[in-house]
Amino acid sequence: MQEDPAFVLCIENNAIRDQALLLIESIRAFAGRYRGAEILAIAPRPGLGIDDDTRTRLERLGATYYEAPLNTHGPQYAPANRVYAAAWAAETTAASTLIVLDSDTLFFDEPELLGAHLDAAARPVDVKGSTTAGPGDEFEPHWQALGRLAGFPIEGLPLVETTIDRAKVRASYNGGYSVVRRETGILQRSADIFTRSVSADIRPYKKRAGFRTYASTGFVPDLSAQYWGSSQAAFSIAAWSTTRRFRTLDRRYNLPLHSLVEERHWSDEWAGIAPVHVHCHWMLNLEHRARTIELLGRLGVPPDRLDWLTARRPP
Repeated sequence: MQEDPAFVLCIENNAIRDQALLLIESIRAFAGRYRGAEILAIAPRPGLGIDDDTRTRLERLGATYYEAPLNTHGPQYAPANRVYAAAWAAETTAASTLIVLDSDTLFFDEPELLGAHLDAAARPVDVKGSTTAGPGDEFEPHWQALGRLAGFPIEGLPLVETTIDRAKVRASYNGGYSVVRRETGILQRSADIFTRSVSADIRPYKKRAGFRTYASTGFVPDLSAQYWGSSQAAFSIAAWSTTRRFRTLDRRYNLPLHSLVEERHWSDEWAGIAPVHVHCHWMLNLEHRARTIELLGRLGVPPDRLDWLTARRPP
């Protein structure tokens, strides 16, 4: 089966704009056979469409820009942008396979697609967070509620190991990188589950007063923090309630730079793995760039890629 991929990401007139442009540049430079593939750059929240200069840059990079109020159910929760943008893309493009990305990520090599025997692939979440280890877990009721919305008993989720703290949890996948066969409807189902969870006021951190979390653009607003992890849970339930043809990607994908830069999270098993795709978070900011370049070198990113990144303006 010959796969025809399209890359899907969000871009808005805020801090993610330059992140998204750098991501697109990395696709065009390093995605191998897929460097010329369709790229859909989507602004899904009202009032955050990009300026004319940015549109011109997208045109030069061969990316298709789309602006529409897709995320009207969870506009305060930025990760919902990806959920609704991916669902829209699945209804719009003719591509057989969608590679759905967070904007604060980069490619350094050619990605693998699904092949004939898979419908979806992704990496487990970095840390346990709002996932559940099963009965008795603080977040088990949240996941049970999502499962009921989807008509799917969450006992049908396999156990996975989180990337950094290595907890065994019911399957939950980091939203920074996922590959989905478009015709499965997984992306549309994910958006539907998330929308219904908002309508039902289901939030994993709803009862945890003062919970805060830090994302690539800084601390997120309080209400957004209460939803943290919801979009990933919706995708996980959508995927496993649709198919068993799911692959857990290896550590070369969606590699969490912000965690591995901390020595307490580093081990030599990461050395020289030659990542295909990295999740930068805030690690490309000017104050972190030198450490990031050094870390990428330890991870086995080739010198020409490091030179390329060094020459780029910090997003």
